[in-house]
Amino acid sequence: MQSDSVGWYVHLPFCRTKCGYCDFYSLPTIEHLIPALMTALEVELTVRNPQRPVTTIFIGGGTPTELPRPALQRLLSHIGAAAGTVDEWTVEANPSSASELKLETLAAAGVSRVSFGAQSFFEDDLRVLERLHDPKHILESVAAAREVGLTNLNLDFIYGVPGQTLERWRETLTRAIDTGVPHLSCYALMFEPGTALTRLQQQGRMTAIDEALEAEMFELTIEMLTAAGYEHYEISNFAQPDKQCRANLIYWNNEEYLGIGPSAVSYLNGERRKNVADVRKYVEIAQQDMDALVVEREMLTQEERAAETAVQMLRLTEGIDVARFQRQCGVDPQALFAVPIQEMSAAGLIYVTDERIRLTRRGLLLANYVMRGFLEVVGNAGSGDSSLVQIGVDTA
Repeated sequence: MQSDSVGWYVHLPFCRTKCGYCDFYSLPTIEHLIPALMTALEVELTVRNPQRPVTTIFIGGGTPTELPRPALQRLLSHIGAAAGTVDEWTVEANPSSASELKLETLAAAGVSRVSFGAQSFFEDDLRVLERLHDPKHILESVAAAREVGLTNLNLDFIYGVPGQTLERWRETLTRAIDTGVPHLSCYALMFEPGTALTRLQQQGRMTAIDEALEAEMFELTIEMLTAAGYEHYEISNFAQPDKQCRANLIYWNNEEYLGIGPSAVSYLNGERRKNVADVRKYVEIAQQDMDALVVEREMLTQEERAAETAVQMLRLTEGIDVARFQRQCGVDPQALFAVPIQEMSAAGLIYVTDERIRLTRRGLLLANYVMRGFLEVVGNAGSGDSSLVQIGVDTA
């Protein structure tokens, strides 16, 4: 059984440049397509709107603030009018000058949260990651957001960057804590298929850091951020009290959401749909046949839905709430996953009570292994291209 409310995700693919590690659908801004893209997004939202209460909105990309101010205002106005009052409205942005961020436009439209892709406070790391901003832009962007009343902020960081040392990561964490922002996301660098960093690795021009060092960085992250008052509530996410990312909690609890835009994924009424990952085709098709936007469609069985829900809930440090899982999926997780539960518990990777199934500290380090064990119970569950079963880097 699903909640009556939903979250909305809107994907804007335009970006100033493609970062070396990014495997999301993005491309350089195509100026002449912007008006048509705005129209297509509005049409899709109107047609696809499930007419259910909206709890969260997340606008990602790409870099949403790369849109010209009039286009951004138009889109925000349409989304706000269609959604009504929401608990949380997040927009992603890259650290840069205040004028480029268009923060006043975001605040005036009702956006309540901004997530900055900071990644590192060191130029060497940013250069490897092919980021364009300077470390000083991070602090400038945080200050500029606060000046217009946007105080619910997140900073994304990446550890395990080739050439990065434990002490450099410690200093990045120290500076992140010093900003006082209420939410920090710290992800291990993933060499995703098809990315520039992966091609360099395959060519022998870049080497991933030692796994033991990466594990040290992860454990240091937990120790420093929890000591600074941040709750470690998901594998890669830390928040001050009551500042968890509500949009991502929808994904991690495997609840329903509507995805709008090229490459966006929706999960509604037990069906997963993915839009075409091509902005030109998206604009063209949206004017003709809305159903043709969907290039992948999958209706999950009860067991597949249960497996994906288990995997997503395991990302949360509180783990699987057994009673909630039974209400949502209609099956007992301790019975369905008896084999991996026994195996992972014996290995010290999960902790099991009558009320919860959660990762241990060691299990956090081997989360991918644990999650695969749960997925294997129902064979190919999660084999499709779904943001719901992504175990690596995701947005916050």
